[in-house]
Amino acid sequence: NLWKITNALQSGLKENGFDIGTTQSPVTPVILSGSVPEACNMVYDLRENYGLFCSMVIYPVIPKGVIILRLIPTAVHTIEDVEETIATFKEIKTRLDNGVYLSEEILTVTK
Repeated sequence: NLWKITNALQSGLKENGFDIGTTQSPVTPVILSGSVPEACNMVYDLRENYGLFCSMVIYPVIPKGVIILRLIPTAVHTIEDVEETIATFKEIKTRLDNGVYLSEEILTVTK
């Protein structure tokens, strides 16, 4: 079941235009362009407003201007969870592209 969920998540992200690199494990990176404050605000938004937890990898571990969000699917996730995650990532990508996360201040909970 873990690989069924992992494959659904990874193929769904790729089909929706997300760069996930060349991962060969359930740990799924989503590679985006943005600053450290944008990454912090995005991860906060994901957790507090969408109920989705992921970790971030940012400068100085990777080059400035690159954000990696790491998703870790498990065998207890469902296809519905995967669909919700993909829909959420499409929303936050739009928010990132529209400059919503540019603020140096941490976002507030909106939901």
